[in-house]
Amino acid sequence: MLAVHQYIDHTILKPTCLVADIQKLCDEAKQYQFAAVCVPPNFVKLAKELVNGTTVKVATVIGFPFGLVPQKPRLLK
Repeated sequence: MLAVHQYIDHTILKPTCLVADIQKLCDEAKQYQFAAVCVPPNFVKLAKELVNGTTVKVATVIGFPFGLVPQKPRLLK
């Protein structure tokens, strides 16, 4: 059986997400052994703490949703 769950990035990027949303996302990622969670930049530290000790990685985005932020501010993020 193909272990497709190992290739899934579980994602929440809505601008209104809360700490509880990140906790739920990370809990599900750990439960189903997803490859990663993708969260807004301001939640990276929390997500990293929540998945610590597991194989789940943390990813984020810069200039989301359109990537229209000029290069210099993106690099500073």
